[in-house]
Amino acid sequence: MGWMRHADTGPTAGRLIVALFGCIEDDTKLKDSLASPGLSWAAIWVKAMLDAVYQWPELIENLEQHLLPELLRVNHFHIEELLRALPIEDLCRGNIDRLTKEDLRLCLAVMGVVEDLGASYLLDNVMNGVDLHDLSYTQRVSTKLLVHGSAAVRISALKSLTYSSSSTIPLPSYLLVTLQQVLPCFHAEPDSAARNEFCSIVKKLFLRIQGVLHRLTKALSVSADIIRQPEALMAGSFTKDSESLQDHELFMSWYMELLLKELQPMASYPRHISALKVLQLLYASGLYNALSSGPLNLLPSPKTSQLIKLYPTSLIHLLLDLVMDAFDDVRSMAASLLHEHYSMVLAKQAASTTARPDASSRTDSDPFWNHSTLDLVLQRSEGLSRRSGRADYADGVGRLYHLKYLLCGHDEKLYNGHYKRHLLLEKLISDLEIDIQIAHDNIQTAIMSAPLHGHLIAFRHIVSNRDFFRLSEFGPQDWRRMHNRLVHSCSRTWTAVKGILCYDSPEGHVIVESEEDESDIDVKDALSYSWRALKETSALIHAMISNVGYSPPSADGGLTYEDLKILGDLTLTQLAELRHRGAFSTVSQTFLACCIRCATSDDSEITKLASVWYNETLICIEEKAAALTRRSAGLPAMITGLLGAHPHGALFERAILDLHTIANAPVELDGYHTDIRLSQVHALNCLKDIFTNSRLGPSTETHLPKTLVIAVNSLEKNIWAIRNCGLMLLKALLTRLVGGTGMVSRSGSQSHLPGSMARKTYEKYPVLADLVLRLLQHESAVDPHADGMTVNHDKHLTAPHSIQMVFPAMEIIDRIGIAPNNELLVEQLLLTHLDSPVWNLRDKAAAILSRRMEKKALISNLYTLMEDALRQGRVLPQNALHGRLLCIKYIIEGRQSIVNDRAYREDLSVSLDGLLCYKTTKITCPISAAILLDIERFIVEALLLGRFEDILQLGRYCLLAGDIGHIELLPSREGNDEDLLQKWKHTVQVTCQHIADSRIYMTDALISALARGRVLSALLEDLNPDCELTTLNVLQSLDNEIAFKAGIQCLNRMQGIFDPLRLQPLRIYIILLQQSIASDSRLLLMEGLSALLSSFEQSVGVTDLAVPMPVRDEYIDLVSWEEQEPMTSPETANATLKLRGALLAHAYRFGSIEEDSDMGAKLELWARMLKLGGDVKSDLSTRLAAAASVDYFKTILRPGHSEPCSLPAFLSIYLVLYTILLDDDEDVRDIGALVVSWIFASPNSSHEPVGTGSMSLCSVVAVEKLVKLLTTSYRESKLFVHEALSRLTGEEPAITHVKRLVASDFVHQGVAVTFLSPVRDLFKIARQEDSSLFVEEKQNLYIDPVQESQRWASVLVHISPTTLDDFITSSLIAWVLVGLECLLHIADQEVGGPIGLMSKPEIFTLGVRVLEAARVIRYWEQQLIVRHNPSLEGLLIKLKRADIHPMWLSRVPQEQM
Repeated sequence: MGWMRHADTGPTAGRLIVALFGCIEDDTKLKDSLASPGLSWAAIWVKAMLDAVYQWPELIENLEQHLLPELLRVNHFHIEELLRALPIEDLCRGNIDRLTKEDLRLCLAVMGVVEDLGASYLLDNVMNGVDLHDLSYTQRVSTKLLVHGSAAVRISALKSLTYSSSSTIPLPSYLLVTLQQVLPCFHAEPDSAARNEFCSIVKKLFLRIQGVLHRLTKALSVSADIIRQPEALMAGSFTKDSESLQDHELFMSWYMELLLKELQPMASYPRHISALKVLQLLYASGLYNALSSGPLNLLPSPKTSQLIKLYPTSLIHLLLDLVMDAFDDVRSMAASLLHEHYSMVLAKQAASTTARPDASSRTDSDPFWNHSTLDLVLQRSEGLSRRSGRADYADGVGRLYHLKYLLCGHDEKLYNGHYKRHLLLEKLISDLEIDIQIAHDNIQTAIMSAPLHGHLIAFRHIVSNRDFFRLSEFGPQDWRRMHNRLVHSCSRTWTAVKGILCYDSPEGHVIVESEEDESDIDVKDALSYSWRALKETSALIHAMISNVGYSPPSADGGLTYEDLKILGDLTLTQLAELRHRGAFSTVSQTFLACCIRCATSDDSEITKLASVWYNETLICIEEKAAALTRRSAGLPAMITGLLGAHPHGALFERAILDLHTIANAPVELDGYHTDIRLSQVHALNCLKDIFTNSRLGPSTETHLPKTLVIAVNSLEKNIWAIRNCGLMLLKALLTRLVGGTGMVSRSGSQSHLPGSMARKTYEKYPVLADLVLRLLQHESAVDPHADGMTVNHDKHLTAPHSIQMVFPAMEIIDRIGIAPNNELLVEQLLLTHLDSPVWNLRDKAAAILSRRMEKKALISNLYTLMEDALRQGRVLPQNALHGRLLCIKYIIEGRQSIVNDRAYREDLSVSLDGLLCYKTTKITCPISAAILLDIERFIVEALLLGRFEDILQLGRYCLLAGDIGHIELLPSREGNDEDLLQKWKHTVQVTCQHIADSRIYMTDALISALARGRVLSALLEDLNPDCELTTLNVLQSLDNEIAFKAGIQCLNRMQGIFDPLRLQPLRIYIILLQQSIASDSRLLLMEGLSALLSSFEQSVGVTDLAVPMPVRDEYIDLVSWEEQEPMTSPETANATLKLRGALLAHAYRFGSIEEDSDMGAKLELWARMLKLGGDVKSDLSTRLAAAASVDYFKTILRPGHSEPCSLPAFLSIYLVLYTILLDDDEDVRDIGALVVSWIFASPNSSHEPVGTGSMSLCSVVAVEKLVKLLTTSYRESKLFVHEALSRLTGEEPAITHVKRLVASDFVHQGVAVTFLSPVRDLFKIARQEDSSLFVEEKQNLYIDPVQESQRWASVLVHISPTTLDDFITSSLIAWVLVGLECLLHIADQEVGGPIGLMSKPEIFTLGVRVLEAARVIRYWEQQLIVRHNPSLEGLLIKLKRADIHPMWLSRVPQEQM
């Protein structure tokens, strides 16, 4: 099953399992022998499969595709066994909260396979009468899970709903409606993998819809005469097919409209990229053509016809805007879609011209289909690029020039041949040469006002066209002139920027400024300009070399020997001189392309260039032997570029031999070490890059053993630079052998290769085993009783250097394993290193030994670590004892599951008895004593937490029975377990007492370990209901701050052993917090108390039991409730914020906030603190604390099984929750979504159907549900009205002020003053352009202000009319009237079109706010809430006629709502 995880091996593994399964089914004897008592063969394989799925959740997709369909066809009885093993009944009944996401995904997969096999009747056997409401089981379940909080579950549900074995089966109407409700959630998915999965589902959905449209229109064409009769349409005599066709048409119309909204400015990156990918699929499937001019004309829908007519205008406008987006993939996909769209337009134009030769070549339906519009867009984009110099603007300019290049040559009849490709290229290269000259004259002026990157990017995209030479309409001589100018421009660009990029520390390069120069240019600006210039010139050269269609054929004077040599020499020089890592990484790809072009040439002179460049590289390595950097800058790229083009043959063998020779060469030092030349460093770095290069993988296989030896030899050098490069080479070789990153954890899971693969590795490379032994034996020169500085005179290595040799050997063992023939010797050497005087070496050896010990030999190996010393009665050195204790600690920590196995628990106790006796007289080191205490404490904690599940089950049983006072917290079980726990408890107590009485020096670690041990023993005592003060007394007796902090940590970790409703732990926290303690300890106590109160609240919230509680005044003032908090650390402030929510929830459960003015004031203060903590300007930890604080309070927002609480005092809390759901961080949003899920999880709630359980919702759905609750519950609240107005118009939310706003607050000298900011000022601010090179990222990239304004406008539409006084309505009307005038002024001031002022995100957003507010006013007019305003109507009519943004135009309110 493990091989089923991988995409490449999954299908083969599935077929193998099916074949084996079939053989077992055919052999009855074999099947019976595999079964066990009480379990059939089917039950056994089902259990094995489920275990594999829970271990590797990524298995599910391959199981569904490659295993289950064929496996379940063998025997239907196995389907029943599988269905009984899965929680399908709980899922269909809506008990989703009990299931993990793996359960949900697996159930969906199995149910889908079962229904495809036609075995749905088997599902009836496990459903027990579940009402499906005319749906299949998969449809019923998947529909619910489309809004689940897990993206993986949502994707599985969508896949199950839209899957069909036939591509012509129509989608049910309910499903099309459901998709309209949930698809926006998938477009906003932050996870890229989930977005890719979603796009693959949409691709299949489009293919299915296309097939459905084709079949239905074909069927309807038979009765076209009837369908075309208007009377029939008016009478509504549609057939089933025609209704289905109309449903699909309306769905696609809605989806296309959604895509436009997702492409608007200010939308988040996930929404932009998802919409662009779906648009690509829409074009590729041919569905767009079918919708715009296809067979749907049989059933014209007015709405769809209007959308199709306006769609290209809005789409192209938005795509041109996105070409200047900040994200590279958004710009790339937008440009690609523009090209695809215009290609489609040109194809239609060609077809139309063929049919009507006298027709105009211009496409009237597309206003952007003319070069003058593109010229305007280019002019605007170049202006943005020059004023700011930003990389995204430069890339946008380049892509727009590329688009214009592709469109040149068309419309010759209309434009008299003015727009020709070669003329465009001439303009581009002339502008580029001017910019380069400016950079040569004054780099600062170039940075400020003449960035050349846009033109370089344009040339790169244009030159990359496969048929560049043919498309450009060049003759060979014209091409030669242009090529020479391009090469000269690249060379001059390098000359202009190399002074900065070749500086040894480019980041520290200082620009020399003239006295007259007042420009604000710093090092970062200059470095960015220079690096980007070199990057783009290198990419341009790469395109020129790699594109065969760039030049004319060789016979007509294509790229010659001189051309390639010039380009190769230029890139080689750059690699040799550059010091900027990003720069030479880019140039290396260009040099590789140049070498490949030369290697594949038919010209023998060109093929010889590789040898010339190789000789120059060797000379460069020697010349730069004294100029050392850690990775040798661009020298390795020179070698890998040459060898990448010649992975086989003499040049490769010669290079490997030369590099081996240089790396093995002895170091020549003069007497004073003043001139150290280390070409070995460069050779080792070159070898490292060669062996990590995927192109050279097969060729380097035979050279790997010798290179391993060279790497190990380098570790023995006495020069750090060589040892360091040798170590990097060795790590690269290990990665080549076993893969991975080399990061090894101390968990119990094995990190090395399986035994068979390790054996094959050592058989393939015999030298590896000898190298491991050689490295492991290096510490033998160090006296374990010495101070670690003994010199190995034979090797000229000091002891630290000798010790460093051991770590690579341990890395090899950890990642590859031990050679089979050397296991005993290597393990003995590892045991020897447990005695090392170097702590890190002991630690590493202990970690490796703990991972290598098998479970069956675990106990004997534990005892063996102490056996020699125990038998001989001698005292181990403290280093040796520490190493053995570390090993024991890692063994137990890495295999916690053994503590839950009774047999191993008993053996563990017996085998460690000797250790427990040994400790009392032999341990004198405080470090070893601390580890010993940690070992014992860990065993006790594991025993306690391992049985906590049984305690909790008994506690739940007693709670349901109402017998709270007689919960048996330590139920009687078999004596061995109880005795074992008591024994280890006694062991911890004895050890603590012995160490306290001894003369061991008390280090911080030992003080902490003693405190944890004492607190743990006290907690065990307090499990007895008769003893309730032991833990508190122990904690109060810890007078050392370090000890007290460690004790609190132990208390927090182990509070779960108590019943959630027991009051004793709560009293401990309350009493300790009432005392004067240090801030760190108070922080831990507050975090522990918050978690304890939350556990209590959820337990009481589920059971609705009356539980006696301490007096509220005992705990409510544990935190400050003052407006001005005392100065504390951020961590303490966050813990206080979380604790406030838990304390208020606790207090509210046993009192009424409405009747207690003091509690009401505390709630308001908490709301203000939440607002500040959840603000976008707060750091992530504070926002997480605010979200957690609301989470603690959620049981009050919806107590027990009642309806969501809508008290006026809770409005501010709901609004903070709304802010949390729109946070930029996914973790914060997830917490908010869980709170909303709790609020709407009541089975008796009118907001949810019965039986949905507390399924976690995705944040997008949670927002909509919360807004619906607010609109329903607070529609008569003036504060809510002001909040909605503030969010609609972009003001600071009214809840910030907390006090209730009334009209009298806005009266000055008898004149009403609007509480909304003057809209003219807002437009003035929005028009300001940010010309900085590095734009500061917005605090929240997730929230979409356009979507926000639309949402809150809809809220205001549903506000109670009694809440809307004259002050509110007049203020909004005045604001809207001025805003519409500003929009008209912008339309009059500027020609419309993309990348203009109206496309500026801030202006566009403000315009949408004004139009949405106008929509609200028009609705109020129709509902007679306000009087008709002729001025408003006149401005709206003018706006409809103006040249404004098409997405503004679509939002202008109509005369009738």
